[in-house]
Order: sequence, then C-alpha cells, then structure tokens
Amino acid sequence: MRKRIPYIYNLFDSFGVLSTTEIEQILSQFELKIYQKGALVLDFGEMNDKLYFIESGILREFSMKDQDQTITHWLMAENDFQYVADSFLEEKPSTVAIDVLEKVKLWVISKEKLNKLYLECPQLNFIGRILLEQNTIKYETFITALRQKKEERLKWFYKYHKGLINRVALKYIATYLNMTPQALSRIRTKMAKAERKK
Repeated sequence: MRKRIPYIYNLFDSFGVLSTTEIEQILSQFELKIYQKGALVLDFGEMNDKLYFIESGILREFSMKDQDQTITHWLMAENDFQYVADSFLEEKPSTVAIDVLEKVKLWVISKEKLNKLYLECPQLNFIGRILLEQNTIKYETFITALRQKKEERLKWFYKYHKGLINRVALKYIATYLNMTPQALSRIRTKMAKAERKK
C-alpha cells in the first residue's frame, strides 16, 4: 500500500503520530479513479461527499459567468488535496463544479469513511487540522493577492502554482487571477523581459 500512494504515506509519516499499521489502514480506504481531460469530477448541484488526492493531472474548480464563459476559482495539481469546502463540510449541493484540465489520477475517499477513520485513528484528527490550516493560509494569500496589482497576482501564481503556466490554458489562468487573457499575456511578456535584463 505504501508504494501506491507514496506522497500521502510520507506526508502522514512525517507528523510522527501514526504507526505504519495506522497509515496503511488509512490508505487502504482510498480508491483509485482516473478521469480523462474534459470530464466532470463534480457537477453543479451535486454534493461533494468525497476528498480527492491528485497523484497526477490537473483539476479546476469553476462557476459559470454566462452560458459561454466560466470563472476559475481554484486550480489543483499533483500532491494537492481537493474538496469543495461548503458542500463537503455542510453537506449541501455544490454551487461550483470541478472538471479535468489534464488527464488525472485521483485517490478518493468518502466523507463517511474519513469520519470513521477519525474515530479509529484519533491522531488523524491532528493531521487533518494541520492540513486544513495550511490550505486556509494558502487560500488567504490568494485572496490577498487578488487585491494587489495584476503583476503581483501573477507573481503569486508563479509561487504557488509553479509549472502550471504552460499546462493550463491562459483563459483559465486569467479568470483565476481576475484579469483578461490579453492583460495576462502583456504582464507575462513584461516580466519575462525584466528577467532577461537581470
């Protein structure tokens, strides 16, 4: 089981509060799912009752601005955990959807199984709290970045989503950073020129 999801195994092991047996018990509850590019992992109105771990590929959380335009709220890639917070925690229909931007290999666990593991392995609650805090901090830096100038938003993207700039369509990154694709292209060019002059 350790070889199946090595990142999660090593992550949980790094906290030093779970035994090898407990970690293997936790990992045994994850199911492997593979989705092709363009597939919906979660549709509007569905309840997000699963936690996803991305082994490979890219997911996008988005909403609809109109019939032809989407707004990207979050991008997730390798070694990210993903769930729609309000739907998952409050058990209500999701107001956003999750689709696949690049063929994705997911390890999935239901909320029901996760809650059972919290009871069976109490130290998992500690790990869950730490991971939630880290994710909250990352989200807060994103909200702060959106209040900054466009160039600062792109710098945030390079810092927290290194490598995605060439894997995700610019139109999705642009709405994610609350700017037009044209503005994003101009800023990328400007930053690249400044970097070459160093």
